[in-house]
Amino acid sequence: MDHKIQSLTLSKLKTHSAMRNEFVIMPFDEFTQKIQSDSDSHFKNKFYTIFLFKAAEGSIIIDHQEFDLKPLKFFFINYNQVYHFKDFQSNVGDVLMFTKSFYNYVYTGNKMIKSDTALNDVAPYLLLSEESEIDLSQTFEELRREYLKNKLLRKEIICLLLKVFVLKYIRNSNKKNRIDRSLNHKKEIVEKFGYLVNHYYKDLKTTSKYAEKLNLSPNYLNVLIKESLDISAGQMIKNRVILEAQRLLMHTTLSVIEISYELGFNDNSHFGKYFKSATKYSPNEYRLLKTNDSYNDI
Repeated sequence: MDHKIQSLTLSKLKTHSAMRNEFVIMPFDEFTQKIQSDSDSHFKNKFYTIFLFKAAEGSIIIDHQEFDLKPLKFFFINYNQVYHFKDFQSNVGDVLMFTKSFYNYVYTGNKMIKSDTALNDVAPYLLLSEESEIDLSQTFEELRREYLKNKLLRKEIICLLLKVFVLKYIRNSNKKNRIDRSLNHKKEIVEKFGYLVNHYYKDLKTTSKYAEKLNLSPNYLNVLIKESLDISAGQMIKNRVILEAQRLLMHTTLSVIEISYELGFNDNSHFGKYFKSATKYSPNEYRLLKTNDSYNDI
């Protein structure tokens, strides 16, 4: 049977938090009410999601793989993964949701922490011992407490605590919990493309250049990326360039001209148009906006 896949964004959840479009924590039952989930509902999130179950029955199907819902079990849903619940009862738990841009709000170059590397291949679930569950839950509760506050540097502290939570999730992951991607040639290509984009985005900004490195036609590469990530290969390249531009504008004092050269643009005006086409702001406008946000979001 074909099911309609509902695309979810954080704004669709209509929460009242000041960070509602970037970071949200809510009880699982509230989440299911907001998305009006039933046995026929299939979802594709435009954000990262972690389900933390304290009491649970039924199962969750993530990209055609079925996992039992159990107490002390955590589930991680990546961007654009399709999932739905099956035979689930009144499950008790929480849902943690956040965007890539929020995860990168406090910049770090550490490859174990950057979202473009740390969250690429996270285990889809964790079944924890009581000791590990207590440790991870304590970090989550610290996140929740900060989320419910309205104090100076709230956003920065939440971002750092989120990185700690993700690292603890990864540390508790067992390789046997990972979805086996080695048998899926298409996913291997998608992962290689992502790796290449992360390494060459400053120098290579067209799909054809990456297709050449992968010994593929640009059209075929674009089809694979579109199928897997729901965006074109060219858009993925552009997103990576824009992400780095945003990091540099937010977290450094480099001038716009210096940033444009750092990102491989020989023409500053070209960089300005490139950036504005993706964000609707000029680089200087974006920097001013985010500077003001850091003072106002308290």
